[in-house]
Amino acid sequence: MKNVFSIIATLPLMVLASASFSQTLPTADEILKNSRDRDDGSSYASNVTLSLIGKGGSIRNRHFYMFQKDLEGNEERALMHFNKPADVRGVSFLIVNYGEDQSKADDQWMFLPAFRKTRRIGSNDKRGDFMGAVFNYSDLDKIRVLDYENTLLGEEEVLGKSAWLIERIPVSQGVINKTGYYKTKMWIAKESKVVLQQHYYNAKGVVFKIQQSTKIEKIQGIWTTIESRAEDLESEKSSIMTFTDIVYNVDVSDERVSKRSLKKTIRASDMPTPE
Repeated sequence: MKNVFSIIATLPLMVLASASFSQTLPTADEILKNSRDRDDGSSYASNVTLSLIGKGGSIRNRHFYMFQKDLEGNEERALMHFNKPADVRGVSFLIVNYGEDQSKADDQWMFLPAFRKTRRIGSNDKRGDFMGAVFNYSDLDKIRVLDYENTLLGEEEVLGKSAWLIERIPVSQGVINKTGYYKTKMWIAKESKVVLQQHYYNAKGVVFKIQQSTKIEKIQGIWTTIESRAEDLESEKSSIMTFTDIVYNVDVSDERVSKRSLKKTIRASDMPTPE
């Protein structure tokens, strides 16, 4: 379960100084795997506010409940159920992340109550906006290491935290088609292993979108993203996800994060509360 979204830093890059020094550093793949597989509990629940911010500063808020759970076979699932406002009430979204050793693409499904229909979000649809946000569907997937050629560029201080800077180049056109990104730069905090920032590049090599974990805190001993922000530099729109009432290692049934649950209403009384 990775609630890792990412914005811009301007502090100077500390370039790797020598071959002998670089031998003591972890590889880019190791850093990414450590971030992906960091301890984040066996289950998770929270309330989430998705704020859509227009070019002129207008704000529309959408609210949803979120459950996540680790299943057997290195599988992770997350269910999001929108409860307000009225125009999105009942919309549900399910993510199924598989271990990379399974060589299987992550799955996503959405339930639209107006049509009483569940549809699978195909790979080429994942570059679309998630519920009108700057975040797209592929941004919600788990970190995939093998889909990219990963290079450790150095170390940098971001948001007051020491971080590794990694450049990621897609290994195929299929990866580009799925995400819409031709190159990504990612900053991963050394201490928490949380993804702090991501810069996304278009076909011309220009940064067009930025994500940042603007607030992270320790909850139940686990480093947690409290607020994530995404900004589209072309449209000048941005989106913020704010996570509240977070609880780890809570009792979440397999049924709760199944396709069948997409059609079931989740109420405030169904959500666990922090002690």
